[in-house]
Amino acid sequence: MGFQGIDDFEIEFIADFLDGLEKVRGSDNAFLIQCSAHPRVHEVTERYWREVFVVDTFIYPTKHLVVLTRREIERARSIGIVPATKGYVDLSQWDEVIDVVSKPVVGEELLAGRYDAGLTHIEHFEEHEDELRLDLDIGEIDTTWLVYGTTKRFAGEVIGIPSRDVLQRRMPSASSS
Repeated sequence: MGFQGIDDFEIEFIADFLDGLEKVRGSDNAFLIQCSAHPRVHEVTERYWREVFVVDTFIYPTKHLVVLTRREIERARSIGIVPATKGYVDLSQWDEVIDVVSKPVVGEELLAGRYDAGLTHIEHFEEHEDELRLDLDIGEIDTTWLVYGTTKRFAGEVIGIPSRDVLQRRMPSASSS
């Protein structure tokens, strides 16, 4: 909101994006932000396609990601993980893979003993170094985020930030093919 120059706002965290969509629907001053890697993006985009639209996107890193294991566990047999983060690790090293709604919940449930290991945020390790060990430091991942609202912005022309300098550095020249 600071980037957009908006000072007066409230943030509400939700556990289910479809519940969040219901809060945005019919409201001109409510927005829903979702990571584009979330497995339910298509559901949110499609549910009220005549009423709720993608109104903005931005690039921003995730929080610092890590795989943690409870210290008393010698070999972790189960892992709690958000489905959208499964690509960061080789899941074959665990016997049981448990889908969890969010990375903060992974941290809480890992500490509670629901599973042996979990992909979560570094802050859980920093706050509980005596109970958890760091098995894999993934770090922050640059990703895209979708902003949903009720005022349609797309009107036939691309909405974006020109990035010619980035694209030209990365694209092979026509003469090299």
